[in-house]
Order: sequence, then C-alpha cells, then structure tokens
Amino acid sequence: MDSTFDARMPSMEESLKKHVAQSVKSIEDKTRERLDVLQNLLINKMDTFQQHQNDQSKILQETSQTELKKVAENKETLDILTASVRNVSALSEKNNKILAAHFINPVSSCRHVAKISGKYLISTAERTFPVFCEQTKFDGGWTVIQQRFDGLVDFYRNWTEYRNGFGNLEGEFWLGLEQLHQMTRNQPHELIVELRDFQGNYAYSRFGGFEIGSESEMFKLKKLGTYSGTAGHSLDVSLDQKFSTFDRDNDRDANNCAEDRQGAWWYLWCGYANLNGLYKNVADDRSAMSWYHFKQDWRGLSYSRMMIRDIVN
Repeated sequence: MDSTFDARMPSMEESLKKHVAQSVKSIEDKTRERLDVLQNLLINKMDTFQQHQNDQSKILQETSQTELKKVAENKETLDILTASVRNVSALSEKNNKILAAHFINPVSSCRHVAKISGKYLISTAERTFPVFCEQTKFDGGWTVIQQRFDGLVDFYRNWTEYRNGFGNLEGEFWLGLEQLHQMTRNQPHELIVELRDFQGNYAYSRFGGFEIGSESEMFKLKKLGTYSGTAGHSLDVSLDQKFSTFDRDNDRDANNCAEDRQGAWWYLWCGYANLNGLYKNVADDRSAMSWYHFKQDWRGLSYSRMMIRDIVN
C-alpha cells in the first residue's frame, strides 16, 4: 500500500500545484476586477469633483467680474457725488458770502438793501434784528411785520410773545411790537395791509402814517395816516388804542376782546379788524382772521400781510 501511495504522490503533488495555481489566478483575476471597479469609481469621483471645482471657479469668476463692475460703477457714482459735493460747497460758500453781505452790514430800513426780496438785518438806535424785505410789490423797500397764509403758526399768544415776535420770517410770523416801536419812533412810516379771502378775492389798504408807542404806553397805535386802497378802512377805531392780548386786557370793552376774538390787536370795543384771529374758512365769525370792510362781513381770510416803509422826502 505504501508503495502504491508513493507511486501516486507525484501526480497528487502536480494536481495540488495546478489547483493552487488556478486558485491564485482566480484570486488575482477577482482582485484585478475589483481594483478596476474601484479605479473607475475613483476616476468618476475625481471627474465629479473636478467638474464641481470648475463650476465653483466659474461662479467665483463671474461673481468677481460682477463685483468689479459694481466697484467701477460705484467709483463712477462716487466721482459724480464728489463733484456734486464740490459744487454744493462752492455754491454754499457763495451763498454765505451773499448772506454775509446782507447781515454783516445792517441797514436802517429795507429801502437800503438789494432789490431782492429776502431776509436782511435792520439796525435801529436801540437794537439790531432780522427782517424780511419785500422788494417787488408797491415799488419795494417794505418791511413785512405780519404774514399769514396757511394757518400753521398759532397766533393766539400772550403779551410777551407779541412784544418779542414769533414765527418764521420765510413763513407765518409776527415781527414783534418792540421792533415796531423801535422802527417807527423816530422815522415816519407808512403801512400797507394785503388781504385775500378763500374765494381768491384780493384787496389792500394803504395808510400814509404808522407809529407804535413803547411798552410803557402798551404799544399804542399812535399814528395812522390817510387811507387809500381797495380793502376799506377797518383800522379807523384802532387809532389811539393800546394793544391787547388775552393776558393783557387793554381795550375799552366790558369783556376781553382778545379772548372774545381769539386774537391780539389794537381793540377799542373790539373793532373791525382781527388779522391775528383764528385761521379758518368761515363765512361769518368775528374770531376768524378778518377785515370787516373787505366785503362788509366777518368772513375768514386765507392770506394777510402787513408791511411798513419809512417815508422819505
């Protein structure tokens, strides 16, 4: 038996070698196939990654170009704005020079300023203060002392406010009784009152004289010259009357006319004028801003302007 086994050993060894060789080859083939699959997967992943990188790079490039374009546009806008600022600065400097010319050298009246309506500085013996000069209507040279046109400023105010003045010279305002006294005390003045109702009707009253007393005289209306114009003489009973406000009742009526008329004025027995009354569109209301002889009624007015000018020989 041993001799028989020994005789078969070579063939068995050869068969085992072949089997091992075939197994190794099979393993190598399978390993190679798997490596090929992995290689293909890796290649695909690399291609996908590269494509993503390319896409991101393209987006980044496009975004950069867009931003650069915006920067260029913003720079152009900035250049325009810078030039505009320079122009505004130059214009502001020019305006400041014009204003300085108006305000550094105050004058005694609006007769002595440029023929351009606007704010100027007036100097009297006692004080210096800004005014609005009307240089186009009625031959110019007028100082506006009262103006109303939209009702945005409350005119139902106390004595102190009427003495000192209130409002905006380029809007609605009352110049101030003390300023009126200082302007008219030593130099003869005339007065113009302009009016317009809510229907658009315009008229004016002109008076050849105008003088206001001191505060110790309760800012009495001391002079009122000859009347002319188209609005009627609604100041006739105001001459020689003291000024009244709701907290300083200087009228001759049993009641407080400033309270009854919701204003402030040179009231006698309240009288025919109430240009500092309430701003309202009404047909018949004595508390409204009104001038009776304008249309022979107490209609509310939409506009009033009082102006004075020094009289020269």
